[in-house]
Amino acid sequence: MDPRTAKEAEALAARSEALFQAGRLAEAENACRKLAALLPGHPMVHYNLAKVLKERGRLDGAATALRKALALAPAMVEGWLNLGTLLGESGRWAEAGEAFETGLKAKADSWQLLTSLARIRVHQGRWHEAESLLRRSLALAADAAPTLLNLANLMLDHGPLAEATELFERTLKVAPAMAEALLGAGHAARKAGDAGRAIEFYRRAAEARPADLAIRARLIEARLGVCDWRDLGDLRRTLIEPALKTPGIIRPMMSLAFPLALEPRELLVFARQRAEAVAAEVAPLRSRIKTPKPGKRERLTIGYLSADFHDHPTTHLMRGMFPAHDRSRFKVVTLALEPDDGSDYRRFVRQHSDAFLELGPMDTLDAAEAIMAAGVDILVDINVHTRGNRLALTALRPAPVTVNWLGLPGTSGAACMDWALVDGMVMPPGHDADFCERLAVLPHCYQANDRDQIIFDQGPGREDCGLPDGAFVFCCFNQAFKIEPMMFGRWMSILGRVPSSVLWLLAGSPEMADNLRREAEVRGIAPERLVFAARQPKDRHLARHRHADLFLDTLFYNAHTTASDALWAGVPLITVPGRAFAARVAASLLTNVGLPELICADLDAYEALAVRLASEPAALAAVRDRLAANRLTTPLFDTTGFVRDIERAYEMMWAEACGAKRTRRLEIPG
Repeated sequence: MDPRTAKEAEALAARSEALFQAGRLAEAENACRKLAALLPGHPMVHYNLAKVLKERGRLDGAATALRKALALAPAMVEGWLNLGTLLGESGRWAEAGEAFETGLKAKADSWQLLTSLARIRVHQGRWHEAESLLRRSLALAADAAPTLLNLANLMLDHGPLAEATELFERTLKVAPAMAEALLGAGHAARKAGDAGRAIEFYRRAAEARPADLAIRARLIEARLGVCDWRDLGDLRRTLIEPALKTPGIIRPMMSLAFPLALEPRELLVFARQRAEAVAAEVAPLRSRIKTPKPGKRERLTIGYLSADFHDHPTTHLMRGMFPAHDRSRFKVVTLALEPDDGSDYRRFVRQHSDAFLELGPMDTLDAAEAIMAAGVDILVDINVHTRGNRLALTALRPAPVTVNWLGLPGTSGAACMDWALVDGMVMPPGHDADFCERLAVLPHCYQANDRDQIIFDQGPGREDCGLPDGAFVFCCFNQAFKIEPMMFGRWMSILGRVPSSVLWLLAGSPEMADNLRREAEVRGIAPERLVFAARQPKDRHLARHRHADLFLDTLFYNAHTTASDALWAGVPLITVPGRAFAARVAASLLTNVGLPELICADLDAYEALAVRLASEPAALAAVRDRLAANRLTTPLFDTTGFVRDIERAYEMMWAEACGAKRTRRLEIPG
C-alpha cells in the first residue's frame, strides 16, 4: 500500500470510529464503506462496518459484512460470536447455531461460544444438548454470570428446582444487580411457594431496570397473588395500554387474573402475542414435521396433552373421563409433560389410558415426533398458556386437528389451534369474535366433572377448622389471585350485615393472610372473622365443606374446580357472570346443576342474595335440598354423559377436517 493510500485509510478509520461514537451512524457507514473500497482484504474493515450496520438496524447487511470479515479471517472468534448473536436476534436459529459451531472449531475452549450455542439449542427445544454445552462452559469459566444464568433458567424449566435456585444464587454473587438473575430467582422462589421472597427479588429486579415493563408486570402479578392491591388505580394506563402495543410484557394467564374487566379483544391480543412468539420459536422445526392427513379411521385417537396429570385440580375434574371413553370408537393417548408425583391420580390416569407417554424429558422435536408416532388424530391441549405448558408442541402440528380445552378459560390466540371446546353459557352467541379458534359448543357444561369423587366420611370437626360455634360460614376456596378489592369489599359488607358470620378462605402465604386481614380491618370488619383453611388431600378437603353454609364466588375470574367441589360437597354457590369466559364458568356450573336462581344480575343482587340466604334458614335449606336432589340427576356430574357429548364433538370436528369444512360455531347436539 502506497503512503498516500495508507494515510487516507488511517484517516477514514479514525473518522468512522469518531462518527460511530458520536452516534452519527449514516456518516460512519459512509466512511466505513469508503475504507472497505480502499482495503477490501482487511477483515477488521468489514467487521467495523458490520458494527455500524447493526446499530442502524440493518441486520442483514451487518451479517453480510461479518461473513466477509470471517472469510478473510476464519479464526476470528469474536466475529463468529457476533455473527451468531446477530442471526439469533433475527430468529435465524439454525444459521446462528452454525456460526457458533464454526467458531468453536477455531477455538473449542471459548466459554462465550459454548454458552451462546446453548442459548440457540434452548430456542430449538434441544434442552439436553443445551445443558451439556452450559456445563462445559462452566468448567472453563465457573463464575461466568451469563452461563450461570442460562443454566439456572434451564433447570428452572426442565431440571431440579433446588439446583435452579442454587444457580441463581451463584449468579447473583457474581452480578448482584443483574435484572435477569433477580427475575429468575423470583420465579424460582415463587415456584417453591415462597411468595414473600419472590416479591423481594422482583422488587430488586424492577429497581435494577425501572423502565422494563415486563419486570414490573411480574412484580404486580406476584403482589396480586398475595392480595397486595397497591397502585391498581393506575394499572390500565401505566401497564395494560403499553403492553397491548408491546409483546412480551403481559402473559395470557396474567391478563385473565387482573382485578379489572379487560375487554375480550384485549385478552385476545395478549394471547396472540404469546402464541406468535411461540410460533416464531418453532418455525425452524416446522419442516421436520409432516402433519398427518385426516381421513377414515377405525377409531379416532385422542391425545390429551397436559402438565397436570397428577394430584392437580385439572386431573380431579378429568379423572372419570378416562375409563368412560368408548374404546370401540376412540383410543386415548395421555401425553404427560411433568414427572410422576406418585399419586393415585397419576396411577389411575395411566391405568385407564390406552397409551401413556412421558414427554417431559423430551426435546421439542422428539416429543412432537412421539405424538405423531402414537397416531394422535385430535390433539387436545389442556394447558395452552397455563403453568407447565408446551404450546410449542401444538404449534408444530403433530396431529391433524388441535383443540384448546379446559385448562385455559379463554382463547389461545394461536393460528395452530383449530377449535376451542366451550358451552353456550361461557360463550353465548355473539361472543364468537372473542376467540381466534372455531367454537365447538357442548350442549351442557364445557367443564368435565368426576362423579366418583370420594368425600372422606370422617372429616375434621368444626373446631379443628378454626370455625366458631354457631357462626354462619361463608366460604371461598379460590386461589388468592382471584380475590380482588371490588368483590372483597362486597364480602366485607355481607359480613357486616350478617353479624354472626365468618369468611372461610383457602390459606396461602403468610403475606396473603396479613394483607386480607388488614383490608378487612380497613373496611370495619374484625380480622379474626377471616378464617384460613390449610391445604388438605382432596377427599378431606371435600369433607370439610360440611361446615360451610354458602360459597361466595369471585368476580373477574370465577371459581372453576373449586365451584365444582363445593357443589359436589353440597354447598350452594352464588355468582355474578361477567363478559369474559373466565367470569362465566360458575354460571355454567349452576345452570347445569339446575340452580339458575343463584346466578345474580349484578353485585347488589349478589350481596342481597347472600344476606338473605344467611338470614333465612328456610330459604337456604330449600336451596341445599334442591342441590342434593339435583346433584346426581342433572348434567353437571354426569361423567358418562359428558364423555358422550365430547366424543360427539370430536367426531364432528373430524368430519369437518375430512370434508375441509370451516364452520365457525359448531353446535354439538345433546
